[in-house]
Amino acid sequence: MNDKQYIVNYWNVPGRGESVRVMLALGDINFKNNYIPLPFPMENPPGLKPVPFDDGTWNNLKPKTPWGTLPTLELPSGKIIGQQRSILRYLGKNIKYRENFLYPDKNEDALLVDSFMDMLEDIWPILIGLNGPESMETAPLYSTMLGLGTLDDFLNPRMEEGKGDLALQFDFLENAIDESGPFLLGQNLSCADILLFSAISWWGSAVFPEMDAMLYERPKIERSIRSVGKIESISKYYENLKDSRKAMPIVGVTNYADYYKNFHKLCEIS
Repeated sequence: MNDKQYIVNYWNVPGRGESVRVMLALGDINFKNNYIPLPFPMENPPGLKPVPFDDGTWNNLKPKTPWGTLPTLELPSGKIIGQQRSILRYLGKNIKYRENFLYPDKNEDALLVDSFMDMLEDIWPILIGLNGPESMETAPLYSTMLGLGTLDDFLNPRMEEGKGDLALQFDFLENAIDESGPFLLGQNLSCADILLFSAISWWGSAVFPEMDAMLYERPKIERSIRSVGKIESISKYYENLKDSRKAMPIVGVTNYADYYKNFHKLCEIS
C-alpha cells in the first residue's frame, strides 16, 4: 500500500472502528483519526477537543456515508468505504505481517477467517442489547456509555459456564483457534485476530468490568490477543495516543479514558 493518507471516520471510542485503526497501525500506514462526536444528547464538557458528544456532525454526515453507519474508511483516492468486516478484508488483502497477507490467499483459510469474524458479529448485538424491547438505559453497552455502570444482572447468567448463551459463544470462539498458536490460523496472523483483539479489549471495559469473564478457561483467546498486543507497530500506536486519552469525558461512573485500558494492558503500556 502507498504512503498517502487514509482517514478513519468513527467516534472517539474503540467500538467497531478500533479494528480498522489497529490494522492500519500494524501496516505502518499513514492515516488520520477523524473523531465524530457521539450522537448522545449530553452536554459537552468545556475545553475538550474533539468534542465528545452531539454537535450536529453525525446528523450531517450520515446521509453521505455508504450505508448510514460508521466506521468508514476514506481511501487516498477519495473513495469512502463502509462496513467494518469489509474494510478489514480489504486491508487484509493489502497488509502483510511476516510476509503473509492478513486476509489469506488460501480459500479454506479465508473461509475460517470469515466464519470467525462472523461469529464475533453474532456476539456484538447481544452485548449492545438493542434487539428487543430494551431501551438505551438497559442495554449493556449503552449503560456504561451513559455512566450507569455494568449490567451484571443481565451479563452474569448469560456468562454462566456451560449454560449461558454468551459463554457458549465464547467457547465456540476458543475451539475455533488452532492449537499450535499463537494465532487463529497457527503461526500466521490474520485480520480475524485483529478483530478479536479489538473486540475483547473493548467489551472488557465497555460491557464487562474487565476481560476476565471472557478469558476464563479460554487460553487460546487470551494467547491470541496478547500476541497481537506485543506487535511493535501496534503497541507504538497506543503509546503515542496514551496522553491524549486523558482528555476524555467522565459521565456518571464511567471515565471514557478507561475504554482504552485493556488495549494498553495487552500492549504492556504502563
